[in-house]
Amino acid sequence: MVHAVIMAGGYGERLWPLSTPERPKQFLKLFGDRSMLQQTVDRVLPLVEIERILVVTRSDHVALVHEQLPELPKENIIAEPVGRGTAPCVGLSAVVVRQKDPEAVMLVLPADHLVREEESFREVLRGATEVAYKGTNLVTLGIKPDRPELGYGYIHTPEKWRGGKVPGGVTVLEVSKFTEKPDLETAKCFLKAGTYYWNSGMFVWRADTILEEIERYMQDLHSAMRQLQSCLGKPNFEKVLEDIYAGLKAESIDRGVMEKSDRILLIPASRIGWSDAGDWAALREKLARVDKPWGYEHLWALNQNYAGKFLHIRAGKSLSLRYHEVKDETICVLHGKLRLRVGKLTTNLEDRILIPGGSCSIPPGTIHQMEALEDCVVAEVSTPHLTDVVRLGDRYGRVESSELPSVQRL
Repeated sequence: MVHAVIMAGGYGERLWPLSTPERPKQFLKLFGDRSMLQQTVDRVLPLVEIERILVVTRSDHVALVHEQLPELPKENIIAEPVGRGTAPCVGLSAVVVRQKDPEAVMLVLPADHLVREEESFREVLRGATEVAYKGTNLVTLGIKPDRPELGYGYIHTPEKWRGGKVPGGVTVLEVSKFTEKPDLETAKCFLKAGTYYWNSGMFVWRADTILEEIERYMQDLHSAMRQLQSCLGKPNFEKVLEDIYAGLKAESIDRGVMEKSDRILLIPASRIGWSDAGDWAALREKLARVDKPWGYEHLWALNQNYAGKFLHIRAGKSLSLRYHEVKDETICVLHGKLRLRVGKLTTNLEDRILIPGGSCSIPPGTIHQMEALEDCVVAEVSTPHLTDVVRLGDRYGRVESSELPSVQRL
């Protein structure tokens, strides 16, 4: 049986203030109408039934997981009392999965990664599952580098695996070494060598196999997991979990096991359209152009201080009737003619016709709607709260709320 473990415990600090401790990156709708967590679950559902998907998150985000994944059984949400890195997360989830199925294969996936080519991704996972089920190796997914990136770890894969054929023609490589975030000259050498891959942070292994390697290389963590195993399903589990986590060191599974183990294999996953969208530059690159029902938007600037967009609105099309809780924006028409409805109450909106050079400031809480009377290009500069949109009306069926801004409900 294949189980999926979705790691959703991060706070996304590098994308503040877009990502906040209350609603981190994995809970945001950055790439469509589904959050990154929802998209992660969606893309594995053809392989794994919802009853065999676990989400590991922090205790203060359990309600968000319930809200975004109402179909997920409540007992499939594992709440960590505090964040202690990916090693305890993997160890705890492996203990839970092994109790359900001693021969289970685990797909271990971060909740905040972007994967554009979902069927290619599932093909890679199918091949990785075949290899992992043998119980002799840990499998990691690698991305072929196209630039000397300094923000990723690198994995050296000098030769192909001789362990047997894998269905679907999936390539499997032997791993000789992990290298954490190199300097520029080293990264250039890795790129030129052609035998290195970026570490994607996505893994496939049997639950019993990863626990064997944790026992081998992380004895303290293994001891803690044995204590937790004896309490699974008992009334005192949460208290024991809290006590144990308080004494654990924060460690990653990469440093704790993957850099030390001699049982690592890599499957190239360069065709899956992967990005961790971990910082402002990466997010801006992936959001450069986004198609919309009314046209498309082009993001030309994005950092922790502001965002800049060009909105290309087709004649006769309109954006939703909306407001922003926090986002503060200013628009300027560069081409065409725009009707802007704007005001504090839906019953008393002012119609403004804007032509090239016309602009308007839209503070938080202001209800507004843009409609193109002819093909329009609108420049928008705002604070970087890209996902702060509350729709009150929408011709494309995307209405999320019928409530007025909080300033109107007082």
